[in-house]
Amino acid sequence: MTTMPLPDTLDAPPSSTEPSPPSERWSVGAWASRIGRFLAYGFVALLLGAVGFSLLIGLLAAGVSSVVVWVGLPILVAGVHVAHGFAGAERALQRAVLGTELPTPEPVRAPSGAGRIRRLLTPLTDPQKWLDSLWVLVNFLLAMVTFPLALAWTLGAIATIGAPLATLVLDRVLPDVQGDGLGTLLGVPEQYALPADLLLQFAIGLVFLLTLGPVVRGLTALHQGVARGLLSSRHQEQQRLLRTEESRAAGRSAESAALRRLERDLHDGPQQRLVRASMDLARVEALAVKDPEKAQAVLRETREQLGLTLDDLRRLSRGIAPPILVDRGLAAALTELAAISPLPTSIECPALDLPEHVEIGIYYVVSESLTNAAKHSDAGSVVVEVARIGDDARVRIEDDGRGGAEMRTGGGLAGLAGRVASLEGRLTVTSPTEQGTRVEAVIPCGS
Repeated sequence: MTTMPLPDTLDAPPSSTEPSPPSERWSVGAWASRIGRFLAYGFVALLLGAVGFSLLIGLLAAGVSSVVVWVGLPILVAGVHVAHGFAGAERALQRAVLGTELPTPEPVRAPSGAGRIRRLLTPLTDPQKWLDSLWVLVNFLLAMVTFPLALAWTLGAIATIGAPLATLVLDRVLPDVQGDGLGTLLGVPEQYALPADLLLQFAIGLVFLLTLGPVVRGLTALHQGVARGLLSSRHQEQQRLLRTEESRAAGRSAESAALRRLERDLHDGPQQRLVRASMDLARVEALAVKDPEKAQAVLRETREQLGLTLDDLRRLSRGIAPPILVDRGLAAALTELAAISPLPTSIECPALDLPEHVEIGIYYVVSESLTNAAKHSDAGSVVVEVARIGDDARVRIEDDGRGGAEMRTGGGLAGLAGRVASLEGRLTVTSPTEQGTRVEAVIPCGS
């Protein structure tokens, strides 16, 4: 299988959406492990946060207070570098303990040839450095709340068994020590005070135990969300911009290749035939009086050449969106392609509400695929299917030919893949030998 997607430098995503992890069967071990991981993460985050918060506040305060005498600028640079270092530590901590990947955005770099002062102050122009600084401040305050909360909830869950057991031990070891338990405070008779205490302690602990998992999951998601928003959001924006630039580059390359091929085809086909037809008509003018029969024969040949020229122009026009696509829609345009295809072709294209550029992209894919199938596949039939899946449009062209199609640089499939990539889509070609060829393009409707 050969795949030609739009180049993607994201973890994929991504993207901004990450794939959902496979669902796991609940178990006590996994439950306890999740709680333990968050407690370990919270403890380390609190320690790192305290150090980072202290250093950053000190450096920023010193830098801001002395910036008027320029001494503060290097101090501010040191402050944002410290914040960046602690942000890197957070990425490593979340990856190791919570299993969260937080991509690092590309830093702002000084232009080539910049002076020493310009290079020194460039970090102050990097938005991510300031987001790192904001994260250091926010994360420490967040850890001061979430870690004690998770620890208190865990101890409360342990009290499900620990508190009644401790009460029984104290009652056995120190029976003469009288204390007012929950039962006594609630007015329970003395003979039932101890059982009431045990029952209430177990019930309160059970509440903590049953809610511990959701609480820890919520606190984990809170830390992950804050970290992703402050430490990795610009990475997603950078990748989105990069994909857009690559898409435009692919579109320009595909258009250039298509124009070169069209120019070559026009030169080698219709243009040569028209030149010959012009010369033949000149001969007819010369022969009209001297040899009318010969002139009639030349006219017949000229008419045949003009018919072949018309066929060539029709073939070349398949790569250009026809008026029927605008006037009557995608299904009618594809039906016309199937009608002029040398191979028996069936079209399955329901009425779909697709953007115009997506319909044109699908038309190109079908046109080029039918042309390739007619030239190379030795197929008996071709099936074209168009469908909409969520926010994407999918077109699939499948023949029963000899297969073996390859996506070579400069070839029709490579140009088609570039055209699809210019729409931020992806093209997949599956062509096992002697098992036919399937070309599938998926184009986002919001591209």
